[in-house]
Amino acid sequence: MIAVKGGVATAIGFVANGVKAGIKKSGNRDLALLYSEVPAVAAAAFTTNVFEASPVKVSKLHIKNKTHQAVIVNSGNANCANGKTGYKSALAMAEYAAKGLWCDRREVLVASTGIIGCALPIKKIADKVPGLVCGLSKDGGRGFAETIMTTDTVRKEFAIKLKLGSSTVTIGGACKGVGMIYPAMKTASGSRGKGHATLLAFITTDAAISKRMLEEALGEAIEGSFNMVSVDGDMSTNDTCFVLANGMAGNARITKRDANYKKFAAGMKYLSCELAKMLAADGEGATKFVEIEVRGARTDRDASTAARKISVSSLLKCAIFGEDPNWGRAAAACGAAGVDFDPARMDIYLGTMRALSSGAIDRNYDKERARKFFKTKSVKIAVDLKSGRGKATAWTCDFSKEYVAINSEYST
Repeated sequence: MIAVKGGVATAIGFVANGVKAGIKKSGNRDLALLYSEVPAVAAAAFTTNVFEASPVKVSKLHIKNKTHQAVIVNSGNANCANGKTGYKSALAMAEYAAKGLWCDRREVLVASTGIIGCALPIKKIADKVPGLVCGLSKDGGRGFAETIMTTDTVRKEFAIKLKLGSSTVTIGGACKGVGMIYPAMKTASGSRGKGHATLLAFITTDAAISKRMLEEALGEAIEGSFNMVSVDGDMSTNDTCFVLANGMAGNARITKRDANYKKFAAGMKYLSCELAKMLAADGEGATKFVEIEVRGARTDRDASTAARKISVSSLLKCAIFGEDPNWGRAAAACGAAGVDFDPARMDIYLGTMRALSSGAIDRNYDKERARKFFKTKSVKIAVDLKSGRGKATAWTCDFSKEYVAINSEYST
Protein backbone atom coordinates (compact mmCIF):
# COMPACT_ATOMS: atom_id res chain seq x y z
CA MET A 1 0.00 0.00 0.00
CA ILE A 2 1.50 3.34 -1.04
CA ALA A 3 0.19 6.90 -0.89
CA VAL A 4 0.04 8.71 -4.23
CA LYS A 5 -0.80 12.26 -5.24
CA GLY A 6 -4.47 12.73 -6.08
CA GLY A 7 -8.04 12.46 -4.94
CA VAL A 8 -11.43 11.43 -6.29
CA ALA A 9 -10.35 11.39 -9.96
CA THR A 10 -7.17 9.35 -9.45
CA ALA A 11 -8.72 5.90 -9.89
CA ILE A 12 -9.22 4.63 -13.44
CA GLY A 13 -12.44 5.82 -15.08
CA PHE A 14 -13.31 8.69 -12.73
CA VAL A 15 -13.52 12.36 -13.73
CA ALA A 16 -14.65 15.43 -11.82
CA ASN A 17 -15.29 19.17 -12.04
CA GLY A 18 -16.30 22.20 -9.99
CA VAL A 19 -17.86 25.49 -11.14
CA LYS A 20 -19.33 28.73 -9.82
CA ALA A 21 -23.12 28.69 -9.68
CA GLY A 22 -23.65 31.78 -7.54
CA ILE A 23 -24.77 29.92 -4.41
CA LYS A 24 -21.95 31.16 -2.17
CA LYS A 25 -21.88 34.84 -1.27
CA SER A 26 -18.10 34.73 -1.70
CA GLY A 27 -18.45 33.97 -5.40
CA ASN A 28 -16.21 30.92 -5.07
CA ARG A 29 -16.93 27.62 -6.80
CA ASP A 30 -19.95 25.91 -5.25
CA LEU A 31 -21.24 23.19 -7.59
CA ALA A 32 -19.29 19.97 -8.13
CA LEU A 33 -19.75 16.75 -10.08
CA LEU A 34 -18.06 13.37 -9.81
CA TYR A 35 -18.58 10.83 -12.60
CA SER A 36 -17.64 7.23 -13.36
CA GLU A 37 -17.25 6.52 -17.07
CA VAL A 38 -18.81 3.08 -16.55
CA PRO A 39 -21.59 2.04 -14.13
CA ALA A 40 -20.24 1.50 -10.61
CA VAL A 41 -21.52 -0.09 -7.45
CA ALA A 42 -21.92 2.30 -4.56
CA ALA A 43 -22.29 2.32 -0.79
CA ALA A 44 -23.17 5.18 1.52
CA ALA A 45 -23.32 6.22 5.15
CA PHE A 46 -25.53 9.02 6.40
CA THR A 47 -26.11 11.13 9.48
CA THR A 48 -28.25 9.69 12.26
CA ASN A 49 -29.59 13.16 13.02
CA VAL A 50 -33.39 12.77 12.86
CA PHE A 51 -33.67 16.20 11.23
CA GLU A 52 -32.34 14.98 7.86
CA ALA A 53 -31.57 17.38 5.04
CA SER A 54 -33.35 16.83 1.71
CA PRO A 55 -30.27 15.51 -0.17
CA VAL A 56 -29.84 12.85 2.51
CA LYS A 57 -33.42 11.69 1.98
CA VAL A 58 -33.00 11.56 -1.80
CA SER A 59 -29.65 9.77 -1.65
CA LYS A 60 -31.04 7.22 0.81
CA LEU A 61 -33.61 6.40 -1.86
CA HIS A 62 -31.18 6.38 -4.79
CA ILE A 63 -28.51 4.27 -3.05
CA LYS A 64 -30.89 1.31 -3.32
CA ASN A 65 -30.27 1.23 -7.07
CA LYS A 66 -27.93 -1.56 -8.27
CA THR A 67 -25.52 0.78 -10.06
CA HIS A 68 -24.47 4.42 -9.88
CA GLN A 69 -22.47 6.75 -12.08
CA ALA A 70 -22.40 10.20 -10.54
CA VAL A 71 -22.49 12.40 -7.45
CA ILE A 72 -23.58 16.04 -7.66
CA VAL A 73 -22.74 18.32 -4.73
CA ASN A 74 -23.39 21.93 -3.88
CA SER A 75 -21.80 24.01 -1.13
CA GLY A 76 -23.05 27.22 0.42
CA ASN A 77 -26.55 25.89 1.11
CA ALA A 78 -27.50 22.78 3.11
CA ASN A 79 -30.96 22.44 1.51
CA CYS A 80 -32.28 21.57 4.95
CA ALA A 81 -35.51 22.75 6.62
CA ASN A 82 -36.99 23.53 3.20
CA GLY A 83 -39.87 21.05 3.38
CA LYS A 84 -41.31 19.54 0.19
CA THR A 85 -39.66 22.26 -1.90
CA GLY A 86 -36.25 21.19 -0.62
CA TYR A 87 -36.94 17.56 -1.45
CA LYS A 88 -38.03 18.48 -4.98
CA SER A 89 -34.86 20.57 -5.39
CA ALA A 90 -32.64 17.66 -4.32
CA LEU A 91 -34.43 15.40 -6.79
CA ALA A 92 -34.03 18.06 -9.47
CA MET A 93 -30.26 18.19 -8.90
CA ALA A 94 -30.10 14.47 -9.64
CA GLU A 95 -32.35 14.87 -12.68
CA TYR A 96 -30.29 17.70 -14.18
CA ALA A 97 -27.07 15.73 -13.75
CA ALA A 98 -28.63 12.55 -15.14
CA LYS A 99 -29.91 14.38 -18.22
CA GLY A 100 -26.48 15.86 -18.92
CA LEU A 101 -24.73 12.53 -18.42
CA TRP A 102 -27.32 10.38 -20.24
CA CYS A 103 -27.91 8.10 -17.27
CA ASP A 104 -30.83 7.24 -15.02
CA ARG A 105 -31.72 9.70 -12.23
CA ARG A 106 -31.46 6.89 -9.69
CA GLU A 107 -27.81 6.46 -10.64
CA VAL A 108 -27.04 9.96 -9.34
CA LEU A 109 -26.36 10.63 -5.65
CA VAL A 110 -26.79 14.08 -4.13
CA ALA A 111 -25.12 16.01 -1.31
CA SER A 112 -25.33 19.58 -0.01
CA THR A 113 -23.52 21.61 2.64
CA GLY A 114 -23.89 25.13 3.98
CA ILE A 115 -26.50 27.21 5.77
CA ILE A 116 -29.68 25.54 7.09
CA GLY A 117 -33.05 27.12 6.43
CA CYS A 118 -32.35 28.91 3.15
CA ALA A 119 -34.07 27.96 -0.11
CA LEU A 120 -31.73 26.27 -2.57
CA PRO A 121 -31.43 28.40 -5.76
CA ILE A 122 -32.19 25.45 -8.01
CA LYS A 123 -32.40 27.53 -11.22
CA LYS A 124 -28.79 28.64 -10.74
CA ILE A 125 -27.81 24.99 -10.46
CA ALA A 126 -29.83 24.00 -13.52
CA ASP A 127 -28.15 26.73 -15.59
CA LYS A 128 -24.65 25.55 -14.66
CA VAL A 129 -25.02 21.77 -15.04
CA PRO A 130 -24.32 21.68 -18.81
CA GLY A 131 -20.98 23.46 -18.31
CA LEU A 132 -20.27 21.33 -15.26
CA VAL A 133 -20.67 18.18 -17.35
CA CYS A 134 -18.64 19.51 -20.28
CA GLY A 135 -15.74 20.36 -17.98
CA LEU A 136 -15.37 16.90 -16.44
CA SER A 137 -11.74 15.74 -16.56
CA LYS A 138 -9.07 13.64 -14.85
CA ASP A 139 -7.55 16.90 -13.61
CA GLY A 140 -10.84 17.95 -12.05
CA GLY A 141 -10.35 16.17 -8.73
CA ARG A 142 -8.57 19.14 -7.20
CA GLY A 143 -11.35 21.49 -8.29
CA PHE A 144 -13.94 19.10 -6.86
CA ALA A 145 -12.16 19.08 -3.46
CA GLU A 146 -12.02 22.89 -3.44
CA THR A 147 -15.61 23.37 -4.56
CA ILE A 148 -17.12 21.37 -1.70
CA MET A 149 -15.39 23.52 0.95
CA THR A 150 -17.38 25.84 3.21
CA THR A 151 -15.39 27.21 6.17
CA ASP A 152 -12.51 24.86 5.38
CA THR A 153 -9.23 26.68 4.86
CA VAL A 154 -7.52 23.96 2.80
CA ARG A 155 -8.75 21.26 0.42
CA LYS A 156 -8.62 17.71 1.72
CA GLU A 157 -7.80 14.85 -0.64
CA PHE A 158 -5.77 11.66 -0.52
CA ALA A 159 -5.13 8.58 -2.66
CA ILE A 160 -3.43 5.21 -2.35
CA LYS A 161 -2.50 2.26 -4.55
CA LEU A 162 -2.43 -1.37 -3.45
CA LYS A 163 -1.99 -4.79 -5.04
CA LEU A 164 -4.87 -7.24 -5.23
CA GLY A 165 -3.45 -10.37 -6.85
CA SER A 166 -1.74 -9.27 -10.05
CA SER A 167 -3.81 -6.08 -10.32
CA THR A 168 -3.03 -2.62 -9.00
CA VAL A 169 -6.05 -0.96 -7.41
CA THR A 170 -6.42 2.74 -6.65
CA ILE A 171 -8.55 4.29 -3.91
CA GLY A 172 -8.94 8.06 -3.84
CA GLY A 173 -10.96 10.42 -1.72
CA ALA A 174 -11.88 13.98 -0.83
CA CYS A 175 -13.75 15.42 2.13
CA LYS A 176 -14.77 18.66 3.77
CA GLY A 177 -16.04 19.77 7.15
CA VAL A 178 -14.45 21.80 9.93
CA GLY A 179 -17.48 22.83 11.99
CA MET A 180 -20.68 21.13 13.16
CA ILE A 181 -18.55 18.00 13.37
CA TYR A 182 -19.57 15.07 15.54
CA PRO A 183 -20.54 12.18 13.27
CA ALA A 184 -22.85 9.30 14.06
CA MET A 185 -23.15 7.86 10.58
CA LYS A 186 -24.53 4.50 9.66
CA THR A 187 -24.63 2.73 6.32
CA ALA A 188 -27.80 2.51 4.24
CA SER A 189 -28.39 -1.06 5.39
CA GLY A 190 -28.24 0.01 9.03
CA SER A 191 -24.66 -0.94 9.95
CA ARG A 192 -23.64 1.79 12.33
CA GLY A 193 -20.35 3.34 13.23
CA LYS A 194 -19.87 5.10 16.54
CA GLY A 195 -20.91 8.41 16.13
CA HIS A 196 -19.41 15.04 10.80
CA ALA A 197 -19.64 22.60 9.17
CA THR A 198 -21.18 19.15 7.85
CA LEU A 199 -18.83 16.32 7.01
CA LEU A 200 -19.03 15.22 3.41
CA ALA A 201 -16.70 12.47 2.18
CA PHE A 202 -16.37 10.99 -1.30
CA ILE A 203 -14.31 7.90 -2.06
CA THR A 204 -13.70 6.33 -5.45
CA THR A 205 -11.97 3.12 -6.45
CA ASP A 206 -11.37 1.12 -9.62
CA ALA A 207 -11.53 -2.13 -7.64
CA ALA A 208 -13.99 -4.82 -8.69
CA ILE A 209 -16.12 -5.60 -5.63
CA SER A 210 -19.72 -6.53 -4.93
CA LYS A 211 -22.10 -3.91 -3.53
CA ARG A 212 -22.54 -5.93 -0.34
CA MET A 213 -18.80 -6.21 0.34
CA LEU A 214 -18.25 -2.56 -0.54
CA GLU A 215 -20.84 -1.60 2.07
CA GLU A 216 -19.13 -3.79 4.66
CA ALA A 217 -15.75 -2.21 3.86
CA LEU A 218 -17.26 1.28 4.20
CA GLY A 219 -18.84 0.39 7.55
CA GLU A 220 -15.49 -0.82 8.87
CA ALA A 221 -13.69 2.25 7.53
CA ILE A 222 -15.95 4.95 9.00
CA GLU A 223 -16.05 3.28 12.42
CA GLY A 224 -12.42 4.09 13.16
CA SER A 225 -12.03 7.24 11.05
CA PHE A 226 -14.76 9.78 10.24
CA ASN A 227 -16.84 8.67 13.20
CA MET A 228 -13.90 9.38 15.51
CA VAL A 229 -13.58 13.05 14.56
CA SER A 230 -15.02 15.91 16.57
CA VAL A 231 -14.62 19.66 16.30
CA ASP A 232 -17.48 20.93 18.45
CA GLY A 233 -19.73 18.01 19.40
CA ASP A 234 -22.60 19.11 17.11
CA MET A 235 -23.95 16.55 14.65
CA SER A 236 -24.89 17.85 11.22
CA THR A 237 -28.15 17.26 9.39
CA ASN A 238 -26.23 16.57 6.15
CA ASP A 239 -23.39 14.17 7.07
CA THR A 240 -22.75 11.86 4.13
CA CYS A 241 -20.06 9.49 2.93
CA PHE A 242 -20.21 7.91 -0.54
CA VAL A 243 -17.94 5.30 -2.09
CA LEU A 244 -18.12 4.25 -5.76
CA ALA A 245 -16.31 1.21 -7.21
CA ASN A 246 -16.28 0.77 -11.00
CA GLY A 247 -14.14 -2.39 -11.35
CA MET A 248 -11.88 -0.96 -14.07
CA ALA A 249 -8.68 -2.14 -12.34
CA GLY A 250 -9.53 -5.65 -13.57
CA ASN A 251 -8.88 -7.51 -10.31
CA ALA A 252 -10.75 -10.69 -9.44
CA ARG A 253 -14.11 -9.41 -8.13
CA ILE A 254 -14.31 -9.40 -4.34
CA THR A 255 -17.45 -11.20 -3.24
CA LYS A 256 -16.49 -12.54 0.20
CA ARG A 257 -14.31 -11.77 3.20
CA ASP A 258 -11.14 -13.31 1.75
CA ALA A 259 -7.53 -12.07 1.75
CA ASN A 260 -8.22 -9.56 -1.04
CA TYR A 261 -11.19 -8.16 0.86
CA LYS A 262 -9.03 -7.69 3.96
CA LYS A 263 -6.39 -5.82 1.92
CA PHE A 264 -9.02 -3.63 0.30
CA ALA A 265 -10.79 -2.91 3.59
CA ALA A 266 -7.46 -2.03 5.21
CA GLY A 267 -6.79 0.40 2.36
CA MET A 268 -10.21 2.00 2.78
CA LYS A 269 -9.65 2.46 6.49
CA TYR A 270 -6.14 3.89 6.02
CA LEU A 271 -7.37 6.43 3.48
CA SER A 272 -10.37 7.35 5.63
CA CYS A 273 -8.17 7.88 8.70
CA GLU A 274 -5.84 10.19 6.77
CA LEU A 275 -8.79 12.24 5.56
CA ALA A 276 -10.32 12.29 9.05
CA LYS A 277 -7.13 13.69 10.56
CA MET A 278 -7.14 16.47 7.94
CA LEU A 279 -10.63 17.43 9.10
CA ALA A 280 -9.63 17.71 12.75
CA ALA A 281 -6.45 19.64 11.95
CA ASP A 282 -8.48 22.23 9.99
CA GLY A 283 -11.25 22.60 12.58
CA GLU A 284 -12.86 26.04 12.61
CA GLY A 285 -10.45 28.45 14.29
CA ALA A 286 -8.13 25.61 15.29
CA THR A 287 -4.56 26.36 16.33
CA LYS A 288 -3.73 22.82 17.47
CA PHE A 289 -4.39 19.27 16.27
CA VAL A 290 -5.30 16.94 19.15
CA GLU A 291 -5.12 13.14 19.23
CA ILE A 292 -6.78 11.25 22.06
CA GLU A 293 -5.76 7.61 22.48
CA VAL A 294 -7.53 5.35 24.94
CA ARG A 295 -6.09 1.89 25.55
CA GLY A 296 -6.54 -0.82 28.14
CA ALA A 297 -10.34 -0.60 28.02
CA ARG A 298 -12.52 -3.68 28.48
CA THR A 299 -13.61 -3.51 24.82
CA ASP A 300 -12.87 -1.46 21.71
CA ARG A 301 -16.37 -0.02 22.07
CA ASP A 302 -15.59 1.22 25.59
CA ALA A 303 -12.30 2.71 24.36
CA SER A 304 -14.09 4.49 21.53
CA THR A 305 -16.76 5.86 23.86
CA ALA A 306 -14.15 7.19 26.29
CA ALA A 307 -11.94 8.68 23.57
CA ARG A 308 -14.85 10.52 22.00
CA LYS A 309 -16.06 11.81 25.37
CA ILE A 310 -12.61 13.25 26.08
CA SER A 311 -12.40 14.71 22.57
CA VAL A 312 -15.55 16.81 23.07
CA SER A 313 -14.58 18.21 26.47
CA SER A 314 -14.92 21.98 26.02
CA LEU A 315 -12.84 22.56 29.13
CA LEU A 316 -9.97 20.42 27.86
CA LYS A 317 -10.12 22.01 24.40
CA CYS A 318 -9.99 25.48 25.96
CA ALA A 319 -7.04 24.46 28.12
CA ILE A 320 -5.17 23.23 25.07
CA PHE A 321 -5.84 26.53 23.27
CA GLY A 322 -4.57 28.45 26.31
CA GLU A 323 -1.55 26.14 26.61
CA ASP A 324 -2.57 25.35 30.17
CA PRO A 325 -1.51 21.78 31.15
CA ASN A 326 -4.79 21.05 32.91
CA TRP A 327 -4.83 17.32 32.06
CA GLY A 328 -7.21 16.67 34.95
CA ARG A 329 -9.98 17.65 32.55
CA ALA A 330 -9.16 14.57 30.46
CA ALA A 331 -9.47 12.41 33.58
CA ALA A 332 -12.83 13.98 34.47
CA ALA A 333 -14.21 13.52 30.95
CA CYS A 334 -13.11 9.89 30.87
CA GLY A 335 -14.81 9.26 34.18
CA ALA A 336 -18.06 10.70 32.80
CA ALA A 337 -18.00 8.51 29.68
CA GLY A 338 -20.07 5.75 31.22
CA VAL A 339 -17.53 2.97 30.71
CA ASP A 340 -16.43 0.50 33.36
CA PHE A 341 -12.87 0.91 34.74
CA ASP A 342 -11.05 1.33 38.05
CA PRO A 343 -9.87 4.96 38.46
CA ALA A 344 -7.22 3.76 40.92
CA ARG A 345 -5.44 2.00 38.06
CA MET A 346 -5.70 4.69 35.38
CA ASP A 347 -2.65 6.37 33.78
CA ILE A 348 -2.55 9.52 31.63
CA TYR A 349 0.33 10.46 29.34
CA LEU A 350 1.08 13.84 27.80
CA GLY A 351 3.18 12.77 24.88
CA THR A 352 5.79 10.51 26.48
CA MET A 353 5.48 11.99 29.98
CA ARG A 354 3.22 10.26 32.48
CA ALA A 355 1.10 12.76 34.37
CA LEU A 356 -1.26 10.39 36.19
CA SER A 357 -0.01 7.08 37.57
CA SER A 358 -2.45 4.58 39.03
CA GLY A 359 -5.01 7.26 39.78
CA ALA A 360 -2.60 9.76 41.37
CA ILE A 361 -0.25 12.42 40.06
CA ASP A 362 3.02 10.80 38.94
CA ARG A 363 5.93 11.55 41.26
CA ASN A 364 8.10 12.55 38.28
CA TYR A 365 5.48 14.83 36.74
CA ASP A 366 7.04 18.11 35.60
CA LYS A 367 4.49 20.91 35.16
CA GLU A 368 6.87 23.13 33.19
CA ARG A 369 7.63 20.29 30.81
CA ALA A 370 3.90 19.73 30.49
CA ARG A 371 3.38 23.43 29.72
CA LYS A 372 5.96 23.24 26.92
CA PHE A 373 4.18 20.15 25.57
CA PHE A 374 0.88 22.05 25.40
CA LYS A 375 2.61 24.77 23.35
CA THR A 376 3.23 22.34 20.48
CA LYS A 377 0.99 22.34 17.40
CA SER A 378 0.20 18.64 17.72
CA VAL A 379 -0.97 17.45 21.14
CA LYS A 380 -1.28 13.74 21.93
CA ILE A 381 -2.93 12.59 25.14
CA ALA A 382 -3.01 8.89 25.96
CA VAL A 383 -5.19 7.28 28.62
CA ASP A 384 -4.52 3.74 29.84
CA LEU A 385 -7.47 2.24 31.75
CA LYS A 386 -5.62 -1.02 32.52
CA SER A 387 -8.87 -2.96 32.28
CA GLY A 388 -8.47 -5.00 29.09
CA ARG A 389 -7.26 -4.91 25.50
CA GLY A 390 -9.72 -2.42 24.02
CA LYS A 391 -8.24 0.58 22.23
CA ALA A 392 -9.36 3.51 20.08
CA THR A 393 -8.13 6.88 18.84
CA ALA A 394 -10.14 10.08 18.40
CA TRP A 395 -9.10 13.33 16.73
CA THR A 396 -10.13 16.85 17.58
CA CYS A 397 -8.71 20.37 17.88
CA ASP A 398 -8.62 23.19 20.39
CA PHE A 399 -11.38 25.76 20.97
CA SER A 400 -10.18 29.21 20.03
CA LYS A 401 -11.66 32.70 20.04
CA GLU A 402 -11.76 32.46 16.25
CA TYR A 403 -14.16 29.51 16.49
CA VAL A 404 -16.62 31.70 18.41
CA ALA A 405 -16.19 34.52 15.88
CA ILE A 406 -16.83 32.23 12.90
CA ASN A 407 -19.96 30.72 14.40
CA SER A 408 -21.42 33.97 15.69
CA GLU A 409 -21.49 35.37 12.14
CA TYR A 410 -22.01 32.24 9.99
CA SER A 411 -25.39 33.16 8.52
CA THR A 412 -24.91 36.94 8.24
